[in-house]
Amino acid sequence: MSCGPLYKVDSTKCLAAVSPTSLSNLPAELLIEIFVTSSRVGGPFTPLALARVCQLWREICISSPRIWQLIIVNKSWRSISSIRAQAELWIARSAPLPFDVDVELADFERLLPIMSCFLPHIARWMECKISFDGRTTHTCLSDLTLSAPRRILHHLDVRLKAPFDEDGSSDDDDSVFFSCGTSSFRHVSMKIAASNLPSADFINPLLFTSLDITETSFTHTVRSPELLGFLGRCPNLEHFYLHGVSFEEGILDTSPPVVALPRLHTLLLDLVCIQRTVLSHLYLPALRELHLRHLNMDFSLDGYHNEEEGDSEDEAHDFSQSPSSDHHTGMGIRKLISRSRPPLEILDMDLSDMRTKDFIWVFDRLPHLKQFSIVGSDMSNEVVRLFKPVPIASGVGSNDEGVRVRLPQLSALKLFGCQQFSGKELVEALSARVHYTDRATPNETLTNVVISGCNRFLSSHRHELSWHLHDRLHVS
Repeated sequence: MSCGPLYKVDSTKCLAAVSPTSLSNLPAELLIEIFVTSSRVGGPFTPLALARVCQLWREICISSPRIWQLIIVNKSWRSISSIRAQAELWIARSAPLPFDVDVELADFERLLPIMSCFLPHIARWMECKISFDGRTTHTCLSDLTLSAPRRILHHLDVRLKAPFDEDGSSDDDDSVFFSCGTSSFRHVSMKIAASNLPSADFINPLLFTSLDITETSFTHTVRSPELLGFLGRCPNLEHFYLHGVSFEEGILDTSPPVVALPRLHTLLLDLVCIQRTVLSHLYLPALRELHLRHLNMDFSLDGYHNEEEGDSEDEAHDFSQSPSSDHHTGMGIRKLISRSRPPLEILDMDLSDMRTKDFIWVFDRLPHLKQFSIVGSDMSNEVVRLFKPVPIASGVGSNDEGVRVRLPQLSALKLFGCQQFSGKELVEALSARVHYTDRATPNETLTNVVISGCNRFLSSHRHELSWHLHDRLHVS
């Protein structure tokens, strides 16, 4: 490994002033103590410099893990691959002892790639000091002993922002660009700031089970190709949350690669305009909860990079205050369901909507859905009628009819601030549903219906529906 120029420090000068022959007469234990001190106060490559002096010193250095316990990454412009090689060598030679990390950054963008070099060895990582632009943050994980249960990389919180607060806020959270801590269950959580998501080529796999990415302004946003590439380096994710600022990335030249997250069961997209690209390029076979928040936009979004089945105009021509984002959201969910066929149990849409044709398509393909909640939707009577049982012929030439129920396992339905459907249609749909499911599938029937702020659902509708639902109905 090429380590670049060695740094001349006082400790090295002191050792150089004494001949190796005279030092070699010292007991090995004393030499080790001298070398440990030199590696702590010297430059980033002091252990390598000591190992090059003579054969004896080399043998002592290689066989003494304590000499390699501090990994110093200075602010030189070395490549990430060079830093990774240094980290792997020091970590290997310090085994089985714990190690500390001292990083002096010259480029804020390199923080997460550098940290990723040490995450595979989180069980032995004790202390971390990071310096940037005159500020220093210190993290200590030494409360955990090596004999304790194995640490688990639990949560990574990435805030896309300038290195330090730009608006002069005194909030301590704005001044922290790196922090790391553990819970009583040995779960490691890390918070890190970055101006942009780093390229996937520069980071080691991030084995966290939970990821939260937050955009803080229009100058610090993430495009879907970079986001998908980053997610591809997070194979263990079970929860992913993206909080945006409604940044529109424009029309992509090419289709991003599909990213497989086989363990992900909870996905949240909040205040973004890239929902279609993200949802259309994820393979989530274990997804159980999908939360979509504040995706409704009253302006027109740029078109998708290629036209797909379902992109045609909605035949229902129902009223919508956000037709463009409804289109993007619905088509994204369609693609996600088509590719992944997930056992989705919770669909939560808060100020996020779809076209009528998308509701029909989606409701026909979610047999495991148990809870559906929606806020501020322009859903029409045609969507409400989807909750009714549907008569189906049992066979060709037969006069017998069976019944099909969309969303057959639905137990909780919550409607907030939906102003377009009529109360009469909702009463008819839900009363017909519970009359059938209470009898035919009593273990898979509505048990909780919440209706709030829906102006066309009147008190008369409430009284009528309560006859059928009894204490399962909650209206405000």
